[in-house]
Order: sequence, then C-alpha cells, then structure tokens
Amino acid sequence: MADQFECTCELGQARIREAEAVPELFHRYRERLLRMIALRLDSRIVSKVDCEDVLQDAFMEAVRRIQDYLDRPAVPVFIWLRQITIQILIDTHRRYLGAKMRDVKQEVPLGWEGYSGANSTLLARQLADSLTSPSQVVVREETIDELRTALEQLARIDRETLVLRHLEELSNNEVAHVLGIDKYAASKRYLRALKRLRLTMLKEE
Repeated sequence: MADQFECTCELGQARIREAEAVPELFHRYRERLLRMIALRLDSRIVSKVDCEDVLQDAFMEAVRRIQDYLDRPAVPVFIWLRQITIQILIDTHRRYLGAKMRDVKQEVPLGWEGYSGANSTLLARQLADSLTSPSQVVVREETIDELRTALEQLARIDRETLVLRHLEELSNNEVAHVLGIDKYAASKRYLRALKRLRLTMLKEE
C-alpha cells in the first residue's frame, strides 16, 4: 500500500506541474540511481564513462517518456526511473564493449556477471558487517573471504536478490517490482538466498 500511495502522490504532483516533474523526481532519487550506476558499471569502462553522464542520459530519456508513464503508471516512479537508467547503462556497455560484452539476455537484469569480482567483495563486506563486530577484525576478514567464495557459487538470481537488498538497498516491494514477482515471492526468494548462502558456507568448512 505504501508504494501505491507514494506513486499516487507523485503522479498527482507530476500531472499538476508536468514540466517540473522529472527534474524533481531525479533530484529526489539521484543518490540511489548513482549508487546503482556505480555498482553496475563494468570496470573495463570506468575510466571512460562518468556515472553522472549516464544519469544525465537517463534524465533526458525520462523527460521524453514521462507522458507515456503518466498515462500508464505500471510501477512506482522510482522503479520506472531505475528501469530507464538500467537501459541507458546497457546501451553504454554495448557501445563501449561491443562483442566483449556478455549477452545481456543471459544476465539477471544487467548485473552480476562480468564485474571483476567487485560486487562479490562489496556484498561480502556488507553481509560480514551484520555478522561480526568491529572488534572481531580477524574473524571479520575470514568471514569476508568465506562469504565471497560462497557468493560465487550461488545462482545468479540469488546473488542478484542479495545485491538488490544489500547494495542497492531496495525495499522488499521494490525488489519485487524489479524481479517482476509479488512481494511475498520476493521475500521468500531473499530468505532462500540467505539460507543457500549459509549452507554453502557450511559445506566449505
């Protein structure tokens, strides 16, 4: 209900001041979108592509498509902006990497594969922070190594679910929209991914 209420309010504001709607919405969600871009930008083109430029291209595309969204708001505004930004990022990767880029159709939305292990390390650190205290430095570093190894053995959809929740910091409802499933299925998928991660770590011991 919260997502629906937020979406309804934002749409009401957008219809009143359509010319200002997209700038206001991008300002509101700027940091979340930049975090997602930085996380998913292929390390091979980091020196060539500025995250702000990707966001600017996404902004221009959102301006072009705002009326279509207002006419048929199928998802909350943030998810719509994220979808546009993801598509711009996919196009950017294709432009710079060409044949070197993995087949996007085989990836769980633009994500885990081909990012030089950076995501697995970031995610492992995020998860380790919730398992150990700052005083347990040695234990924490060992846990990070174990988590990174276990993460690399998970199915792509399980890794993507954990990335969405722990690195992009999406809510359960937002994850459901991104994956195209209902919120109960998203919650079960997340808990199942954590369980599989724990089981994989136990097998490694």
